[in-house]
Amino acid sequence: MFMANAYQIFKRAKHYYLTTVMTLSLTFAMVLSAFSLVDLVFFSSLPYKNSDNLYVLEGTVNSKGFSGPATNSKVTSYIEKNNDLFEEFATYHQWSEYKLYDKPSRPNMDVLLSSHNLFDVLGVKAHKGRLFNEQEALGNQQLSVVLGYRAWKTYFGQDDQIVGKKIQLNQRRFNVIGVLPDDLVLPFYSDINDAIWLPIDSDETFNPKTANGFMGSYKAVVRLKPLINESQIPEKLNRLALEGAKLHAPNVLKDFSVEAKITSFQSALQGDSGGIVIMILIGVSLLMSIAMINLSSVQLAKAVTKVKPTAISFAFGASKKQLAVESFKHNMVVIGLAVLIALCITQSSFSLIKELAEDSIQRLDTLGLSVNSLLFSIALTVIIASFYTYIELSIVKEDSLVNSLSSSGKGTGKQMSSGTSHLLVGLQILFSFIVLSAASHVVLVALSEAMRDNGLNIENKLSLSINFSNIDTIEERKNIHRALMQQLTSAPHVSHVATSSEQRLPDTMNVNQVYNENGRYVAQARNSYINRDYFAALDLKVEGKAFTSGDEKLAEPPIIINRRLAELLGKSAINQKISFDNQTFNTIIGIVDNMYVPGSPENEYYEVFTPRDNEGWRHFTYLLSLDASVNLENELTTLVHKLDSRLDISKLITLEAQFNKKRQHHLNAAWLAIVLSATSLFMVMIGINGIVSYIIKIRRYTLGVKLAMGADTLKLLKESILDLFKPILMSLILSFSILFFTVGYAIAEFNLNAPIRWQLIALIWASLLVIALLTAFFPVRKTLQQDPIKALRNE
Repeated sequence: MFMANAYQIFKRAKHYYLTTVMTLSLTFAMVLSAFSLVDLVFFSSLPYKNSDNLYVLEGTVNSKGFSGPATNSKVTSYIEKNNDLFEEFATYHQWSEYKLYDKPSRPNMDVLLSSHNLFDVLGVKAHKGRLFNEQEALGNQQLSVVLGYRAWKTYFGQDDQIVGKKIQLNQRRFNVIGVLPDDLVLPFYSDINDAIWLPIDSDETFNPKTANGFMGSYKAVVRLKPLINESQIPEKLNRLALEGAKLHAPNVLKDFSVEAKITSFQSALQGDSGGIVIMILIGVSLLMSIAMINLSSVQLAKAVTKVKPTAISFAFGASKKQLAVESFKHNMVVIGLAVLIALCITQSSFSLIKELAEDSIQRLDTLGLSVNSLLFSIALTVIIASFYTYIELSIVKEDSLVNSLSSSGKGTGKQMSSGTSHLLVGLQILFSFIVLSAASHVVLVALSEAMRDNGLNIENKLSLSINFSNIDTIEERKNIHRALMQQLTSAPHVSHVATSSEQRLPDTMNVNQVYNENGRYVAQARNSYINRDYFAALDLKVEGKAFTSGDEKLAEPPIIINRRLAELLGKSAINQKISFDNQTFNTIIGIVDNMYVPGSPENEYYEVFTPRDNEGWRHFTYLLSLDASVNLENELTTLVHKLDSRLDISKLITLEAQFNKKRQHHLNAAWLAIVLSATSLFMVMIGINGIVSYIIKIRRYTLGVKLAMGADTLKLLKESILDLFKPILMSLILSFSILFFTVGYAIAEFNLNAPIRWQLIALIWASLLVIALLTAFFPVRKTLQQDPIKALRNE
């Protein structure tokens, strides 16, 4: 019975219900998605005991050429042993690349390494088995492994008997001792529930007891002792870091200051994402405001058409309270349906959000509809239903109802006031102008960065990185490298092979200190070992001399630097000498053009290139130039494994794909801004058209009378457009004033240095004015072109 009545109601006003439900569903979905991100970043609790007392400790190094996080494991150990600040202290990091050999495809695995007490410090209990304990303490080199929950689910089929079994990572077998729960988060690392955990001294190449370098990935988790004065922490930590550096890394102090700092878990996880999600929420909220204005005009129109039935109900004794209750129930059903659809859309959109915001927001692997999101949905439903009820009952006044009952229907007693209609049009213009101005700048900045030229010829270029770690001796690695070069050179579609010690665009940059001839520190620079054909393969031009045959065999080979480093050294960089250790100096014979990384300018380093062949290194990269755009993944995989089954392909990817991945973040931002802009403009056009159509429909009788009395059509058209031109113009003036004030305030108070394109803003201002007037023009013109007698008859 209920469904039958609902269907009859829907059938009588299907356009109203479809417009309302679909518009609210889409706008609610955007708002709920943005709110879910805000909830994740600001309000989502951590799955750890006493999480307010959890901090991340990391080192920092500072010099004139570099400043940023860099931690030395020995210095961290010194702080752990000599501090009086922390009651608990654990460490974790990520280093080598690992493959799961238990699977035929040998998938790459995220492997994290932790001290034996990390999970105890966090207060994490095992989902299955046990976690690390004293057996996995530093120095024991225990081959134990703990599986992340989703790694266990994805790669081991949620095997309930997994504990006690062995798995193979690279060439070593590890004993599975436990499975972690599915809600872990750690600052600076994403998707850790997909990772596998090893004891901190179980890495193939990195041992925290003997490592001398500084690395950005080495972190500590600490808990403060009770009653610690937090204002004294920075001074004590910096003193301990300096003492540790003097003891374990004295050479670094010649050019860097070494410090340490702690950051709360919540702040570290939030990072810079707080501002991002707030901006997204503001943007979609403005869109929702435009949509609500549109729907408010529809609701007003609906209320006006129901004046006479409402007046009849009122005349037969219905109270205003009863009318309000009935209206509220009806609106709750309609808006509740829209919210349910929006929740479904939001839930299905999370995978897309994770992909788009992967590098900008942490903890996305835990993103979902939370209790806060559901409460927010309920609150939205109640608020909007109440607002709609208020709109419908705003006309329930005794005088207006009596007038409605006595009205002849000829355009009186049932019109939306011109002030209300003008206000609705003006608000839509205002919000749309703000959205379009902000979004257009995002698009301009994002696209200008993403579309920058990288300075390389990357067409049909394939980067093949080989892991030789499973080969025991250096000589055998050299021999296999030479054999592999021959095989690759003769492979189908491969026209040329160049070599490098690492990828042109590696996932992690390795940089070293550079000193000039006077022994003074210059900068942090990347040093790549290449063969002499490398620059030609990428169409990089060299000023000065190029490498020649035999350079790679010299004890002190000549080097080539990029133009970025040459500018830092001075005008006559060629023939200068630089060093990486302040002991052995190499002569600069040439300057090569810069490589640029669109979308990731932080990866545009000072670079040094040294001629060198593979000297038995564990990792080496081959740059293949192809004669056509073909997929050689299967052929190259077969070739490598056929040559020696112990070889492992670390990465096989085209240079184009690598650079596209770097620029994708900016492209995503541009597309999001374009969608927001287009949606707001579309909504404004629909809203203005709807309001104007309604006004014209209500005033058809008056216009028909004027036309029948001989009024000029063109004059009436001008009067009607001029009537709408005033609120549109005033709204645009107000919008520009608000924007100008906001930008000025941001520059004065927050030192805003973002480029403001006033010409673009002026173009948006003028375009909105023209679009708004054109949107209003057509329904007015259509009505005035009708036969006036028909207009009167239709009334």
